[in-house]
Amino acid sequence: LSSVASALLSANIQGSETNEGHTYALTSSTMSWDSAATAAAAVGGYLATLNTKAENTWLYEKFGHYGGTARDLWIGAKDNVTEGTWYWYNGTTSGDGGVTDNISLGAKWPDGTNKWAANEPNDWGSSGEDCGTIRGSLNLATWNDFHCTNNSLYGVIEID
Repeated sequence: LSSVASALLSANIQGSETNEGHTYALTSSTMSWDSAATAAAAVGGYLATLNTKAENTWLYEKFGHYGGTARDLWIGAKDNVTEGTWYWYNGTTSGDGGVTDNISLGAKWPDGTNKWAANEPNDWGSSGEDCGTIRGSLNLATWNDFHCTNNSLYGVIEID
């Protein structure tokens, strides 16, 4: 890589892993959802779009305990346009007739297990929770909705 490309990568990510033809990385530090999305775009990626349970589980296992601490991780899901209607912000869909693209309340993987943690998404708090996470803090590979401005999460970047 050129020195410029190397500097850009090191400023935005802290290592990467490859799975099923995609490269995934964590943002360089904890940050808000918007900052994580910006960091992802800076390296030619986006916050992860989880199209299969296997992908979701793999990401949780690789990054959900990063640095020895169980933590939630930003993913590319939002419901900031219409409360309760979740979507992948980058427009990516799996092309499977909506089976894995259904990411709103009650969404399940094809095997019948829940995508969201129990009682999630719940839009808790006065300012709402409009950004999605993988729920690593509870040692679960399920999702949680969280305040987008919270600066305590790493983002999972996906690069095709």
